[in-house]
Amino acid sequence: MISKPPLSPRSAKTDRPAPVLIRILATFLPIMAVMIFITTLYLFHLHHAHHDPEDDTGDMRHAFGEQQSGPNSVGGSALRHKVDLAHYLMEKYDKANQEQGKLEAEQGGWKGGDEESFIKMVKELSEEEPAVKDIAAVDELGKKVDTKLKFPPTNWQELQQELLDSNLLPKPIPKSRTARGYSGLPVDQTPALEGAQRGQIYCPGTDPRVQDVMSSYMAFWNDPRGARDAEVVHPNTAVWNTQHPHPFLPKPLPMPKPSHTDMSDPLVSRHNRLLWAKMRGKYLTFEPDTGGWNNLRMSFENILLYAAVSGRALVLPPDQNIYLLDPKKGDKRKGRNYFDLFNLTEHTELLRRVPILTAKEFLELEGAENGLIPINKYNSTFQKHLWAVTEECEDRKKSDVFCDDIYDHYWKNGLLADISAEQPTQDCVIFDTDVYDKGPDYLTKLDPTIQTRIENFCNGRRKVFYNQTMHDTPIWHFETLTTRYRLLVHFYSQNIFTDPIVDNYYKRFIRDYLRYHNDAMCAAGKIILALQYEGYALDPAAGASMNLDDELVGGYSSLHIRRGDLQFKEVKFDAQEWYENTKEMWKPYELLYIATDETFRPWFDGFKKRHSGPLRYLSDYKDLTGLGDLDVTVYGLVDTLVASRGTMFAGTWFSSFSGYIVRLRGYFGMSKFSTYYSWLERKYFMHTWMNAWEASLWAREYPTGWTSIDGDEYVSNDREGTKNPFEGRASVMPEPNGEHEITEVLDNIKPVARGVSGLPLDQTKAVVGAKRAQITCDHDVSKLAYWNEPQGDRDYSFMTPYQDKTPGLKPKYLAFSMDPGGFNNIRMSMEIVFLIAAVTGRTLVLPPDQPMYLLRNDPTNKRRGLAGFFDMQGESFKKRVKVISMEEFIKRESAPGGQFVLHPSAFEELSTLAREGCNKQQISCGKIHDYLVKFGVTPNITATHHQCLVVDDGMYQRGIPDYPDRAKEFCSSGNREIVYVTKEFNEPPLLYIQAAKPPTRMLAHFYGYIVFTDPSFGNYFKRFVRDLLHYRHEIFCAAGKIVESIQAIAKEHGFLPDSEGIGGFASLHVRRGDFQYKKMKLSADEWFNNTKDVLKENEILYISTDEKDKSFFDPFKQAGHQLFFLNDFVPHLEGLDPNHMGMVETVVASQGRVFVGTFRSTFSGYINRLRGYYGISMMNSYYGDLEHKRIMHEWSNVNLDTYAKEWPDAWIGIDSDKDPSKDKF
Repeated sequence: MISKPPLSPRSAKTDRPAPVLIRILATFLPIMAVMIFITTLYLFHLHHAHHDPEDDTGDMRHAFGEQQSGPNSVGGSALRHKVDLAHYLMEKYDKANQEQGKLEAEQGGWKGGDEESFIKMVKELSEEEPAVKDIAAVDELGKKVDTKLKFPPTNWQELQQELLDSNLLPKPIPKSRTARGYSGLPVDQTPALEGAQRGQIYCPGTDPRVQDVMSSYMAFWNDPRGARDAEVVHPNTAVWNTQHPHPFLPKPLPMPKPSHTDMSDPLVSRHNRLLWAKMRGKYLTFEPDTGGWNNLRMSFENILLYAAVSGRALVLPPDQNIYLLDPKKGDKRKGRNYFDLFNLTEHTELLRRVPILTAKEFLELEGAENGLIPINKYNSTFQKHLWAVTEECEDRKKSDVFCDDIYDHYWKNGLLADISAEQPTQDCVIFDTDVYDKGPDYLTKLDPTIQTRIENFCNGRRKVFYNQTMHDTPIWHFETLTTRYRLLVHFYSQNIFTDPIVDNYYKRFIRDYLRYHNDAMCAAGKIILALQYEGYALDPAAGASMNLDDELVGGYSSLHIRRGDLQFKEVKFDAQEWYENTKEMWKPYELLYIATDETFRPWFDGFKKRHSGPLRYLSDYKDLTGLGDLDVTVYGLVDTLVASRGTMFAGTWFSSFSGYIVRLRGYFGMSKFSTYYSWLERKYFMHTWMNAWEASLWAREYPTGWTSIDGDEYVSNDREGTKNPFEGRASVMPEPNGEHEITEVLDNIKPVARGVSGLPLDQTKAVVGAKRAQITCDHDVSKLAYWNEPQGDRDYSFMTPYQDKTPGLKPKYLAFSMDPGGFNNIRMSMEIVFLIAAVTGRTLVLPPDQPMYLLRNDPTNKRRGLAGFFDMQGESFKKRVKVISMEEFIKRESAPGGQFVLHPSAFEELSTLAREGCNKQQISCGKIHDYLVKFGVTPNITATHHQCLVVDDGMYQRGIPDYPDRAKEFCSSGNREIVYVTKEFNEPPLLYIQAAKPPTRMLAHFYGYIVFTDPSFGNYFKRFVRDLLHYRHEIFCAAGKIVESIQAIAKEHGFLPDSEGIGGFASLHVRRGDFQYKKMKLSADEWFNNTKDVLKENEILYISTDEKDKSFFDPFKQAGHQLFFLNDFVPHLEGLDPNHMGMVETVVASQGRVFVGTFRSTFSGYINRLRGYYGISMMNSYYGDLEHKRIMHEWSNVNLDTYAKEWPDAWIGIDSDKDPSKDKF
C-alpha cells in the first residue's frame, strides 16, 4: 500500500510552540485539504470506494470497489471516475510533503498510511451530505454495478462490459463517411469514392457493437473501394477504354470460382495465387532493404506500385532475419516475411491486381526447363541448394543459404531495374503515357505545365521514364538489398504520374491495400479503447460521455521516443528534455501513450515527474490484448497504430517509425497542428505545407501522400489554413506535486558558426537546417565535434551536375591505391580521391586492407583499411559518396554479367585477396593492381608534379571555361599545368588513380590542388571534407576524455578553457623519429627557448611526440610546466585500436590554448587544420623553429604541390558562397 499525506491534519495543543516549518504546513495543508474534500464530497455522493493501488511501474493503478449506480445512469460511471481522479491527485503529492504530513499527524489528526480509513471517512461524510442523496435519486435503475477494472484495464471482456453498461461506448462512424477529417474532400469532388465504404477489422472475442466502433476508427482504408477504383476505370473513357486500355491501369483478374473464395484457407489461397500469377505471365522479383521494418515497408511500397503498374505477379523474397525484429526464443521460423506483417496472401482484391507468390512457389511455377527461371543448367547439388534458399536464407556470404544465390539467379534471367533512391543516381521515376507510347523523343513536346511539374518534382534527381522495355520484360528484378539500387524513399516522393487521376489512384492503392494484419489492428483497437476509457476518467471536465471528435479521436495523446541504435545523435536527448520540448502540447492530467524502444522505465522519470498525468506503454496492455499470443515481431506495428490515434503526437525526427505514424494520422484525417517533432529545430515542420522534393526524401513524410488523394486534381496545399484549433489547450499547467520544482532545460544548441572561421547566419544559407554533430561516446564529449550533422538542407540535397546521367548507364567507378607514406600522407591523398569521386558522381572502390607505414601497432592484425579510421557508416556519408569494398566490386563487376569479367579461377583468387587483404611488398597487391590497370583508365593527373585540377562548369558542359582567369590565377603559383575535369575525363567506366606511383601521386592538400571556379561549389566541397571525412567516433571519444582530464587538472592551477571549451593548457607536437627534414629536428633547449615566450608561466603542457625518452623534455619541467603525454592516460585508451593513437593525439593537441608544431610535418599540419575547423585563430599557432615560427600568422594561399603546412583557405568562410575575406583568421 502507498502511504498518502493527510488532507485534513489537526494540530494538537502542546505546551511548546510547534516548529516554524510545521506551523507553516499546518496553515497550508488544511487549505489544500478543504479544496480536495469539497471535490471528493461532491463526487462521492453515491459511492463506496476501495483503493487498491498496484504501483509496480511507478504509474497509477486503480481498482474500483462496490458502486451504487444504474448501468445507464447519467452520473454513475462518470462520478465514479472522478473519485478515482481524487485518489490520483493525492498519490501525486511530493514524498517530502508526505513525511511532513506524517509528522503533523502524530501531533493530532488522521495518522495517514491507511487508505481504507480515509475512504471510510469520505464515505461517512458523503452519506451526511443531502445534495449527494438528491443526485442519487436520479439513478434510473438503482442496480449495484460491481466492477473490478484497474487502470490500465487488464481484462478485455470486463472492459467491453463496462463500456456497454455505463453507456460510454461511442457510436460508430457511418461506413459511408469515407472523407476523413482534414484529409478528405466534399463528395462532389470525389467521384472515385462513389460506392466506397470504410473498411472493417474482425477481432475474435469482441462484442459486435464494440467491433463496429473499433472498425470505424481503425480502418483508414476503404473496402469496398469506389466502383471506379474497383474496376480500374479511367474516367476519360473517350481516350482510355476497352479498345485502347490505359498502359498504367491493368484490369483486375477474374474472381475465383465460388468454391475457391475462402482465402483464409492456405490451400485455396495458394491455388488462386498460382492461377492468377500464370494469367499475368510476368513477374517482379526484389531483395528486401537492409534496414529495420519501416525501411523495408518504404521500399516495399515502391515495389508493390511497380508490380501493379506493370501488371505482373510479385515474388516475395525468402524468409530471412529482419533487423530489430527477432522472433521469440525457440521459434522454429528464424526469419520473417512481408506476409507476416501485411495482409497479403489472404487479400482477394489485392491479389486480383497483384498476384503474390513466395520464392518457393515462384520456383515451382517457373523453375522447370521451359520456365522463365530454369535451374536444370545447374548440377543437382546446386539445384537442391536453391530450393533450400527459397524457404529461408541469410544475407551472409559464408552461409549455407546465402540469399544472393537465388537473387542472382533472378536477375540473370531477367532485367535488372536501374532505379535507385540513393546517390550517386538518386532517381525520380516518371510515368507519362505519351513518352511511354512515342519514346523519349517526345519529352520536349510535353505540355510546358507537365514539364515544369516534372522538373519541380525531380529537383535535380536523374529522370527515369517508365518505358515499354520495363513493362514487357518477363522478369523485372530490383536489387534493393544493395546500396546502389536501394529504394529507401516514400513511394509518392519517388514516383510521379503526369496524369493526376492516375497519381491519386496509386496513392489510394497503397492506402487501401497495404495494411497490417487483423491481429495487430485488433490489439491496437483494444488499447485505444482502454486509453480513451482511462482518459475519460482522468478528465475533470468530462460529462456523461467520452470527449471524442467526429473521427473518434481523443482521450489521450501520444509520443514516439526512439532511443536504441538511432544513428542521428542530435535527436537523442534525455526524458527531461523531451518534456521541456513538448510540454505545451499536453493538457493538465492528460494521459500519454509512449511508443518506444526504451525498455528501462526509470529512464522516463525526468518526464513523469514533470507531467501531471500518467504515462502508458505497450507492455501495460499485455493482458488486455493477449500480446503474449501474438508474434513478437508485430509489437512495433501495434505501437505504431496506437500512437497514430493520439489527440496530439510528438515524434522523433529522422525516424521512419515516427514518419509512418504521421502518415497514418494523415490517413485518419487529423489536423496538421496536432503533429509535432521533439527536436526543436524541426518541431513545427508538419504545420506548414512542404512538397516532398523540397527537403529530405525520407527523414519525414509529406502531406501530399494523403491530402485530398480521393480527388482527381494535383494538390499543392493542405486546405487547412493557418488557424491552429489546438491553440491554448495546455495554457495552464498544473502543479500536482505541491511545491513541485520544474527545472528549465537550458537551450544548449550552439550556432554552427565556429569562432573566427564562422560567418553570420545571413551570409551562410548553406548551413540553414544544420546542427553541430553529436559524438557517440559513454561520456559527453560532443564539444569536440567540429563538423555538422546533419548538414544544412541545401548541402544535404546537393547533387553534382558532373555525374554522367545517360539513361540506362551502368555504374561508373573510381578505384585508387593508397599513398606509400604515413597516415597523414594517406589522408591527404584520400581527400583528393574522395573529392574527385564526389564531383564526378562515381562509386568509390576502397583498396583492400593492407599494411600502412608506421601503423602496425596491432600484433594480431597488420593490415588496415581506410574505414577503420574514418566514419564511413553514417547516412550522410553514404548518401554523398557511394563507397564499396574491393571485394564487393570484384563480385559485382568481375562475375558473368559484370562490366569487367574475369576468368573463374582469376575471379576466385582476386575475391580472396580483396576479402582477406593484401601485402604491398608481395605479389598479392600487384594482382589487384594489374586487374585495375587492365580494365581501368589511369587519368594523367598528379598533385605532386606541378599540376592543378580545375572544375569549371562551362568547360565540362560545353568545352569552353566560364572563368578561365580564376583557373589561371589559382594555377599560376609555381607555373602549374592546368588540367580541366571534362566529360572525356569522366567517360571511362572505371578510373584508376595510382596514388602509390610517383607519376600519379596525390600528396597535396586538396584545396591547394583542386580549384572550383565557382566559389559556391568550391565551398560546398570544402564543407564536404570537413563534415564527412572525419575520424571515427571512438577516436574523438577517447580524445575528449583526455582533454577533460587535462582541463580538470589545469583548472586547479587557475587555467580555464574558453567559451567553446578550448584551452586551459598548451600543446606541442615534437616530431623526432625518422623525420627526413633534419633542420626541423631541434634539440630540447631549442624547443624550450623558441617557445617560452608563447607559453604562460607554469602552464600545463600536452606534448604529442614520437620521442621515447621523455627526459628530453626536462627543460620544460625545470621551468615549472607540468607535462602530459598520451601514455599518461592509458585508462581512457582501453579497447581502442592501437593504430588509432596518433589520431587521438591530433585531436587532443588541437584543443590547446596555443599550439606549437613541427614545420613540414603533415601531422602538425592537420592539427592546425582541426584548430581552424574549431574556429581557433591562427595567431595562436606556431612552429618550433625560428624561421617558420610565425608563418601561420600570415595568410598565404600556397596553391602548390606542397604539404609543408596548411593554410586558412580550407576553413575560413567556407559556409558562405563567396571567396573568404583575409582580414580575420
